[in-house]
Amino acid sequence: MMQLPLARHSLRRFKLNIRTVTSSTARRNVPRTVPIHARHATVAQLLNEAASNEAGAYFAARDSEGVPFSLSDTLSAPSKATSITFLPIEAEDKLAQRSFWLSSAFMLHAAMEQVLGPNILTFMPTVTSSLGDQADGASGFTYEAVLAAPTAPVEQGVDMTETKRNIDAMLARMFASLHSAPKVKKEDIALLEKCIKRLGNDGLTFTKSHVSWSEAWALFAHNPLKLQAMLAYADDAQGVPLVRLEKTNFVDLWPWNVDEAVLLRKTKPVKAVKVLGWSAASLPPELSGIGLLQNTQPMLRIRAISFPSNAALQAYNTSIAESEKSDHRLLGIAQSLFFSHESSPGSPFVMPHGMRLIRKVERVIRDLYAAFGYEEVQTPQLYRSTLWKQSGHWDKYREDMFSAKGFADEPEEHASCGAHDHQANLFGLKPMNCPGHCVMFAHQPRSYRELPLRLAEFSPLHRNEASGALSGLTRVRRFHQDDAHVFCTADQVGTEIQAMLHMLALAYGVFGFGNRFELVLSTRPDNFIGDIGLWEQAEDSLKQALEKSGRAWALNQGDGAFYGPKIDIRLVDAMGRKHQTATIQLDFQLPERFQLEYAVPEGGSEGQGTHTGHARPVMIHRAILGSFERFLAILLEQCRGWWPFWMSPRQAVVIPTFSSTDTHVQDKILAHAKHVHHALSHGGKTADDTKKRPFLSPTMADHALQVPTRSRFDVELPTLYLDPSGDTLGKKVRQAQLHRYNFMLIVGEQEAGQNTVSLRIRDERNAPAWHTSLEAENMQGSVPKAKVQDMILDAMQATFPDKFAADWTPSVDLGQWSVPELHRLFGVLDALHV
Repeated sequence: MMQLPLARHSLRRFKLNIRTVTSSTARRNVPRTVPIHARHATVAQLLNEAASNEAGAYFAARDSEGVPFSLSDTLSAPSKATSITFLPIEAEDKLAQRSFWLSSAFMLHAAMEQVLGPNILTFMPTVTSSLGDQADGASGFTYEAVLAAPTAPVEQGVDMTETKRNIDAMLARMFASLHSAPKVKKEDIALLEKCIKRLGNDGLTFTKSHVSWSEAWALFAHNPLKLQAMLAYADDAQGVPLVRLEKTNFVDLWPWNVDEAVLLRKTKPVKAVKVLGWSAASLPPELSGIGLLQNTQPMLRIRAISFPSNAALQAYNTSIAESEKSDHRLLGIAQSLFFSHESSPGSPFVMPHGMRLIRKVERVIRDLYAAFGYEEVQTPQLYRSTLWKQSGHWDKYREDMFSAKGFADEPEEHASCGAHDHQANLFGLKPMNCPGHCVMFAHQPRSYRELPLRLAEFSPLHRNEASGALSGLTRVRRFHQDDAHVFCTADQVGTEIQAMLHMLALAYGVFGFGNRFELVLSTRPDNFIGDIGLWEQAEDSLKQALEKSGRAWALNQGDGAFYGPKIDIRLVDAMGRKHQTATIQLDFQLPERFQLEYAVPEGGSEGQGTHTGHARPVMIHRAILGSFERFLAILLEQCRGWWPFWMSPRQAVVIPTFSSTDTHVQDKILAHAKHVHHALSHGGKTADDTKKRPFLSPTMADHALQVPTRSRFDVELPTLYLDPSGDTLGKKVRQAQLHRYNFMLIVGEQEAGQNTVSLRIRDERNAPAWHTSLEAENMQGSVPKAKVQDMILDAMQATFPDKFAADWTPSVDLGQWSVPELHRLFGVLDALHV
């Protein structure tokens, strides 16, 4: 990944484009940490002592031991914490944001009961944190409910099994009574917002307390949705946690499905709210056991978002309006890249220009593979259930997989050879490549001399995402990964992980993200498999590698994969949103399950190998971009379709222009346009020559026996441009600009006579800035940005100094060029990734 030396005038542009901290950013609330000097004081008292003038900007706190606190909580005496940090809603620690929106969700629930009447039966609230420090389109809170008359309560049951059965029966009766999809009137949405604002103005106090199971049952006996949610607390020694709102009859269950959150002290901080809309919803997974209405949407889902000020809501509205212009789903259609179809939900249809884009993204990863010693392989899409049982996916991941069975196979209920034979014919579509790569490692004897063995694969993967979660390219069922697995010795782990971190830094720099990514170590989850000692060893290895990388990293306790700890990489896009992309996972489990081993050197230390003189390899799962589909969505929204030349699916377009009505002249122009098109898109051949022989031959070598370059570029000549009576030149240029071709190659009578092209670069006045290379980021100051056009013009001036004088003023019109000059220019821009 070469980087072009910056031309002198480009440095001036970089200085003009360097981001500075604005006064509005400087005024934004930041976390405030204060020492704990008194026990048994309320958190609010400490806050008022430390920052009485700014206390209203903080909504939750966390002590130095990591314990979350509501501002109404009292500090406990036995705690070892020495300080406490107060958090605003914009903090990177999402505790305050989740707490603000969860409390607002309870206010939404209270409003729903007032506006939609007594026949509203709610389930549990959900909260979606923003990916960046500011709220985005997915942020906010949601309540799911059923518009149905309360059913007659039932007895709890003599034991929990009977209680669950009674709840399921109650749910079944309730859903059976529904005869139409839920609906909410437009005026009801406005009433909901008005009611929430009134609750905020009233400044009511939130309280959280625990009650016995029987007391909670009595409170929610009319609502089977709440009873179903209560089951999560059946074995809780503290009892069932409830939330109440003073001076009202409001009571709700504390949601176990919301990540770490606390309550606001009062409703007063909620100054602004927007109900984002409503929709019909399918049954959540917790209710799917009743076996009814699986293909219908009987529930009502209401989404909303809230803020501590009207100014924050206005800023959110402005941000959303701007981000909608760069929604990858809209850009994907506008640029003819991909589309979705009901025939295969969650599996995008990728069109020709989309495939060009994917291949160019793959090229970056393949270049890195060549530099870092990875070998590309291909493994099957289908595996028998026995393999998934061996890997552990059958027990831990089966619900997220697709099963497959031949139509000619006997149905299970009529199988004549028993369950074992039936399961032998049961296959699963692979959701990941790791078991296949284990089979490939075990296929032949391995020696320590072969390690590290780095296997990479781009095969499609399938995961059974919930239909309601599917969205464009960001959440799909069929996707591709730059997936790789490294088999190495324990001593090689640190070196390999450091190399992986370097690889992803190089990749993100090329794609314009620079150093805008975060490293997070995720440790052992509750559903882990394997020995705890091996887990601790794996986690220590990752910590050491992270420390040696010299990069900042954070700890995410308990969020590792079920087979090993991992380093997650969160990419920060142009709008400050964070996306889970790359991952590095250390795995001691799969090598054990597949009995993988390699021969150790004579006298070397042995691991847990099956045979004498052998040891188990360590397996590292690694992806740089993660899902190609998700990464493309991030790229689309980052640059809004203004692709740099090397990645553009529309690098140039040939535009014939006809000023003469003489058919002879017109034919000459058309012939030259076709020649330019094929010279640049087919490596210098005519259309007929390409069809006869699309490959190079020995006779094509020059006197030095050097095979000519085979560079081919995405240059197009639309058939509608071949009609002399068609659109004017101005209209064709406008169309090319809308399609965002990097270059327009204009061919008229003069160009046809001189065998040249009039070159025009696209106008980028409305284009976003592109983060420059890692080399440029090492300059003093903030991360520099430049328009793609600026970087291309710099490259052109450096490559063709005779065409551009030192005092040349950049312009979209670049004069006359020969076809060999264009071929060289495009080759430089493509190779330098600008």
